[in-house]
Amino acid sequence: MNKKILAFLFTIVLFNFIGLTLLITVQAFIVREYNTTALAVSLLTVFYAIFQFIGAPILGRISDRYGRRPVLLVCLLGSAVGYFIFGIGGALWILYISRIIDGFTGGNVSVASAIISDISTPKERTKNLGFIGAAFGLGFIIGPVIGGVLSQISLAAPAYAAGIFSLAATVVGFFILPESLPRDKRDSSKILLKDLNPVASIGKFISRSMLGMLLIAFLIVNFTFNGFTITFPVFVIDKFNIDPLNIGGLLFVSGIVIAIVQGGLIGKLYKIFGDKNLLMMGTLILTAGLILFALANSFWMLYPVLGVISLGVGLITPSINSQLSKMVPSQEIGEVFGVSTALNSLTTIFGPLVAGLLFDYISPDAPYLGGAALLLVVLLILMRFKPVLATKY
Repeated sequence: MNKKILAFLFTIVLFNFIGLTLLITVQAFIVREYNTTALAVSLLTVFYAIFQFIGAPILGRISDRYGRRPVLLVCLLGSAVGYFIFGIGGALWILYISRIIDGFTGGNVSVASAIISDISTPKERTKNLGFIGAAFGLGFIIGPVIGGVLSQISLAAPAYAAGIFSLAATVVGFFILPESLPRDKRDSSKILLKDLNPVASIGKFISRSMLGMLLIAFLIVNFTFNGFTITFPVFVIDKFNIDPLNIGGLLFVSGIVIAIVQGGLIGKLYKIFGDKNLLMMGTLILTAGLILFALANSFWMLYPVLGVISLGVGLITPSINSQLSKMVPSQEIGEVFGVSTALNSLTTIFGPLVAGLLFDYISPDAPYLGGAALLLVVLLILMRFKPVLATKY
């Protein structure tokens, strides 16, 4: 049964990332029908991230209280509604509303992670959580291809396709997805208004010494990586004068590496090294990758360098998620993954903003060398971090 649930969750997360990349292929073109400024396009991501920051801890808290299944189904349905509204469009504010809806209900990945944690033993958790990263990699391989083909039909077609993917997952999940959190392991306390404050949820976990250290490391890694993700196409275009096809090739390599590492290798590596060592190795590899990226003087060098960066991220993400799930009781797993999603939303807003300012006002390689310096702080944090080998509770 657990293998069937894992397969279904992998499919859900894959559809989630395919839907995201389907939208990326056309959203700038659709927005330009109403407003031609770059800010108008950027606000799609900003609104999504802000409302995911608000919604993710709330949804996680509710899943700890009432179960994972209903919350995941609401998240999937919210994504479907958001995509369909985006496809219908008609005005710029409608496009923003669509991303707000999808952002607030954008807990698909965090709730799926909580379900995986519920059904996995501590030894299996890193490997099983790696499937989410594998789905991410495959989504970034498959989505742009489908989006490019559908965009030849109409600009709205990729958005409708993303909505259909999410709606299909909702219907299938309604009939086949069992509840993973038994009633006796749920949080029995009443949900108060103050519990719905995302800042309070973040403060609650960061105040716990080891858990707080891990969340700060998570925040810095995602801040650095999100800044890299948004600015690297500009860096590559300016430095090597390449076309969109080459950008797609770099993303393809990145997706392949992440899918291989998190889909197949991470479980074997965990048995040999454990979470902490994988985190240290991943951070060192990511640091080296960013430095090499800044120093690359030929375009062909970026393909292996993107592979190095993706390898680092592929080792870090499931290892952090595994530790997060082991450091809290079962009735807090949903909330802690909601908090990690909220923190990632913050880095989605501020990481690209800071990276863009460094790029424009200091030098084009400043975001990557600066990011490498920040990752050295992560290494210092991890040196003091004491991992949990099994669940504490």
